[in-house]
Amino acid sequence: MLNWYENLYVSERASKKLKRTISRINRQKVTPEIYVLTFPSNDKNVIDIVSANVLLQTAVRKRCPKIIGLAKGKEDALELMQTILMETYKCTGGFCVKEYLENRR
Repeated sequence: MLNWYENLYVSERASKKLKRTISRINRQKVTPEIYVLTFPSNDKNVIDIVSANVLLQTAVRKRCPKIIGLAKGKEDALELMQTILMETYKCTGGFCVKEYLENRR
């Protein structure tokens, strides 16, 4: 099963059918136009943006970092990433998203 961030960031467009979308992703169903934002898969990235349909692949699914955001469309995903980065910078003065979100209460 996928690891979801407790305080998941959700774009406005994705929020309309949030429970249904999460359920479809967890059940490995096709979810058109849905993108997930995850903790970085390597040290060079700050946040990864991946089509939810990539998670249909077992190998990718097993290695998927914690999902911190959900968006409908690539542009929404980029805007959501910007929101997360700006919040992180405002609170920490840096861009260590993973550290910030893991220690946030």
